[in-house]
Amino acid sequence: MKALTKMGCALIGWNNEILNECGEASYRQFRKLLSAILIMMIIWGTIGYCFADRYINIDDVKFKIVVAVAFMIIVLSVERVIILTVGHARLMSVMRVLLALCMAILGSCIFDQIIFRNDIQQAIQEHREDVVQETVVKRLSIYDSDIQRITRDMDSISKATIVLGEELQKKPTINVTNVTTNEQIIGVDENGQPIKAKTQAVNTVTMANPLAEQLKANNDQIQIYSAQLEQLRQDKKDIETITRKEINERAPGFIEELEATLKVVSQSWVSLAFYIILFCFLTFLELFVLTIKLGESKCDYELIVEHQLNLKKSLMQKTETNLK
Repeated sequence: MKALTKMGCALIGWNNEILNECGEASYRQFRKLLSAILIMMIIWGTIGYCFADRYINIDDVKFKIVVAVAFMIIVLSVERVIILTVGHARLMSVMRVLLALCMAILGSCIFDQIIFRNDIQQAIQEHREDVVQETVVKRLSIYDSDIQRITRDMDSISKATIVLGEELQKKPTINVTNVTTNEQIIGVDENGQPIKAKTQAVNTVTMANPLAEQLKANNDQIQIYSAQLEQLRQDKKDIETITRKEINERAPGFIEELEATLKVVSQSWVSLAFYIILFCFLTFLELFVLTIKLGESKCDYELIVEHQLNLKKSLMQKTETNLK
């Protein structure tokens, strides 16, 4: 029992040597505080484990336990602030009540998402169905806009191609005249320098109309647009199936489940009553240590601690007076 008492004192921050000098009242206070601490650590360890499993997506059990232990240490540290306070701290008590409300809300939300899991999944599916329909409408509008744009470009090129085809039918070939300039020596001047004269040779060549290359480029572009239109129409036809699969395969997030939880709780007075009961239960548990600390008369352990504090104050005041 002494070993357990030492462990309990180390847990809640009490001095084991001082406790050994105290009576039964202090031991009862010690057991109540220890029980309250253990209850809170177990509850928040469970919450931490569930939180790591569902929302942090930790698969390894060891790391889930690490998160659970971290939650337990945080709760223990918060409660020890109250336990180790000497005297009454009203502001700290108010802050602890507010913190208890916040912790109760967080804890009840996580517990509710576990307890109402099936109802929440159904609410999520209904919500995702609405999301699918909204997403399909948005994506269809984008596809329609792209199809209209490509169709306009395709019609414009088609009209230009028809005009080019008519011109090519009229002039499949064109005559190109090449003019070549040459210099010829026609004599020598009085200084013996050659006299040059320029002559031009005109050569007419028949060649294919260059519009044929433009016509081929237009036809290639029309084929590209046709392939794009066919792909867009195929994607548009499968858009609902693709969108539904994409959204339904997405892992539920904490906010999504929280919104579904609020929807489930607000739709039924039974679920609302259960949520309120769970919230009050966690709130009262959070305030366990505070009520134990403030609700009863001081035990001899606390009196001894306060007496030691007062002695130290008196000694320090006398020391300062002597120094002056």
